[in-house]
Amino acid sequence: MGLIGIYSFIFLALNKNIIHLDLLFIEIDFELGNIVLISFCFGIVITSILELLYLSSRRKNKSE
Repeated sequence: MGLIGIYSFIFLALNKNIIHLDLLFIEIDFELGNIVLISFCFGIVITSILELLYLSSRRKNKSE
């Protein structure tokens, strides 16, 4: 977890580029570092959930 924290700090400190996201009625400004960090964390969460589902279904098949 410490390594993820260090990388998070690097992404937030180095990427000061602003990205303008224009949704239908809303305009949102994001920093590039925040988007990279959020997508990285979101990927970790999705991977963990899918891995848990796979392992739980695998254990059910072994017990039957």
